[in-house]
Amino acid sequence: MIRNLRCRFILITMACIGFLFALILCVINVSMTLSSRAQGYALLHRIAGDRRPENGEGSPMPNEAAVSFADKNREPPREAMEGFNVFRSFSVLYDQNGNILDINFHENSDITEEEIEALALRVMDHPKERGVLSKYLYITMDENGDTRIYFLDYSLEKSLSLRLFWICLLIGLPGVLFLFVLVVFLSRWVVLPVKAAFDRQKQFIADASHELKTPLTIITANAEVLSGSLGENRWLNHILAQTRRMNLLIKDLLELARLDTGREALEFIEFDMSTAVKNAALSFESLAYEYGKRFEMEIGEHILLNGNENAVRQLTTLLLDNAFKYSEDGGRVSLSLTQNGEKRILTVENTGKGIAGKDQARIFERFYRSDTSRSRDSGGYGLGLSIAASVAEAHGGQIQVKSDERSYTRFIVVFPQSHRPSSRKPAAVPLP
Repeated sequence: MIRNLRCRFILITMACIGFLFALILCVINVSMTLSSRAQGYALLHRIAGDRRPENGEGSPMPNEAAVSFADKNREPPREAMEGFNVFRSFSVLYDQNGNILDINFHENSDITEEEIEALALRVMDHPKERGVLSKYLYITMDENGDTRIYFLDYSLEKSLSLRLFWICLLIGLPGVLFLFVLVVFLSRWVVLPVKAAFDRQKQFIADASHELKTPLTIITANAEVLSGSLGENRWLNHILAQTRRMNLLIKDLLELARLDTGREALEFIEFDMSTAVKNAALSFESLAYEYGKRFEMEIGEHILLNGNENAVRQLTTLLLDNAFKYSEDGGRVSLSLTQNGEKRILTVENTGKGIAGKDQARIFERFYRSDTSRSRDSGGYGLGLSIAASVAEAHGGQIQVKSDERSYTRFIVVFPQSHRPSSRKPAAVPLP
């Protein structure tokens, strides 16, 4: 539990840091892109203002720095180039009928006249006041009824924005890595109070369970003596029934305390899991016959496991007991054990009402029982599945519940073969 809490703290903290880092990068990238485009549009408007004809007839200015259809080889005067980058800007003039009247571009530009015509045609197909085509910004201006399109190559601004983005990324990633190490270190300190409280809780449960065993044993013994002397007595029967329930509760609490504290480490040896599961299941055949339920077993032969045989038998018994308890009259309970590579898969399924989706996430919590399928009338306290989950975890495995909430419930336990007992929580094992 403590390790889960630490992992959750690290995950949430790093998710927040990662989201903030990504947000900052996006803001920088978007702001730089918008800023470079705004500057490009401003430059285009300035160019358009400088190049707009003053005689009101729509003809090119006498000193225009351009190559036109009428005189493409004319060298533009140097003074006309001041105020804008002639190598990066060009324009196309269309008449009202959509015919090209003029193309202005610097003769040393990288772009050709055919490429300019293609760009202008794309703009005219979907005319807008301004926009972006690939690496070119453009604006459209009205010149005495004709339309002139001004273009600007802003690849330089794009490359500067991209370079700034990569610089921020390269600087930020080591910072995020440093924060990750810091969060991992701080997580140990954050969970210390929770760990201390959890340890005290486990110690209290273990001590209280041990202390309750003696008085319950005395009460049970005295009630049995009185029952022998007085004969059938419903009050004594109530006392004996409740002491038996209390004994089961104390036994479960002691088992959980043992698995939690690790004082008595499970002895791991390689054993025949098939035989252990089969022996645990045989005792339920008479129960199935008594209650008219169909009990099916499909156990693979000679499946070996490195673990604790008694604990695996206990897990099998708990799952089968749960399946018989919550299956409907005349229903079906099935048990299967298979091997898939290095994984041993134990599956227990029963027909019945199933488990609601909201309960499936909490079904392995201690003392938790759903209102519909887990009641005190069954005689349990909601600890059986918690013990089963602890046994699976002690073996490095995982337990999972599946149900359609209507007709069946299936418990799947996956054991990895290579596990060795350890005080650390096992890594996740993929479920089938």
